Amino acid sequence: MKKFFLFTGLLVLATYMNAQVVGGIHDKLFDYYSEERWEDCAFKADRMILQEKYKNDAEVYLYLAASYNKIFLMGLEDTTLLYKVPEYADAYKYALKYSVMAKKKDKKAKLYFPKNDNMLEEISIAGIYYVDHYLSVNKPTKANSYMRKIMKTYTDVNIYFMHGVLSLMSADSVTGRPVIDSVFYTMDKARPKNVANTEFIMIDAFDLYVNFLIKRENPLTDSARNVINRGLRYFPGDELLKYDLKLIENPGTDIPKPENAKKKVMLKQITTNLPDDDDDDTEDDDE
Repeated sequence: MKKFFLFTGLLVLATYMNAQVVGGIHDKLFDYYSEERWEDCAFKADRMILQEKYKNDAEVYLYLAASYNKIFLMGLEDTTLLYKVPEYADAYKYALKYSVMAKKKDKKAKLYFPKNDNMLEEISIAGIYYVDHYLSVNKPTKANSYMRKIMKTYTDVNIYFMHGVLSLMSADSVTGRPVIDSVFYTMDKARPKNVANTEFIMIDAFDLYVNFLIKRENPLTDSARNVINRGLRYFPGDELLKYDLKLIENPGTDIPKPENAKKKVMLKQITTNLPDDDDDDTEDDDE
């Protein structure tokens, strides 16, 4: 396992901590999950899907995905867990894999989704950990690869916008430009509701977009100004976006860059290790 140390985010939304599967019938999984016995819940669900009667049970797959996501977050806070149980290094990959499978199992019956989308949203937000890491080492293509995986589990206008920006940063304007135009059209026409938890992702994306434009060999200053002014219309008074506007007007400014305030509310800062998956650029087979 390759290690690199960084400050990054760990999901701490109190509203998520005791989230349960709405409409669920598996009491044992419910108990394990509500008691925060994530490993027991994952082990139980993993054994269940091997049985014929549960192999197509969307609830079991959802508990399995959600538990692996919690194990992933546990591993961020206590990295010794990864040494005790090495396979937990892939916990987030399992969370994505089984969440997609849960959606597929429920595609026709629609017993669990969209009413349990909040659990999928939590999994998607946790994946920003990986996105932030790959951006910190200047690998936007790898970051966007993770965004595409996250979007299979859950997406909304904020996550979709980040995908568009990362596509542009990866020299894929054919994908990125239509995505960004679509998001701007949506946000201008009628701002979506119930996406507040992921707004910090759109703010980060605006910050990335502006810096991408002004740090080109031939800075696109006018485009950057238009982008940030739009961002400030969506998020009036946001300190990070206000800083970006000042940066456009005065590239040599020595004003300290503020934090993404919404992100700080959603995430907490920790020092941790991230398993190396630099060679894993392929999409997972979820079937």
